[in-house]
Amino acid sequence: MTPEQFRQLAETWGGDVERWPAPTREAARRIAATAEGAAVLHQQARLDRLLAVAPEIETARADRSSFLVLQRLADMPQPHRPAWYRLLRWPALVPAASLACSALVGVWLAGAMPYVHSPSDPLSVMSGVFDVYAMGFGSVQ
Repeated sequence: MTPEQFRQLAETWGGDVERWPAPTREAARRIAATAEGAAVLHQQARLDRLLAVAPEIETARADRSSFLVLQRLADMPQPHRPAWYRLLRWPALVPAASLACSALVGVWLAGAMPYVHSPSDPLSVMSGVFDVYAMGFGSVQ
């Protein structure tokens, strides 16, 4: 293990070699026995102690800070969007999608249903439309 690898492991895992991954501990102990290694571990142990202490924050201060953040967010300018942008949202697309689906069904019916001058009953027209096997489209060959 190089001194640079030792420093990276100390920055990642902290100043206690026993918390490091097991395969690196023995080599880390050898480097920690040197003056440079002990200095790196001492520096990381100080940082570990600082991070281990939970900060004490008064409730009023936390509330005030939260309010200031929310106020700052509310005062931020909203991104400018062109007027046509609202037409691309879902509620505005429903009529256009309905019209497109109706047109597709109409074109499909015109191609799939032979022209009939006077159908004998409306049920036979619908059964002719939805029974693709009668038209020969669904037959397996």
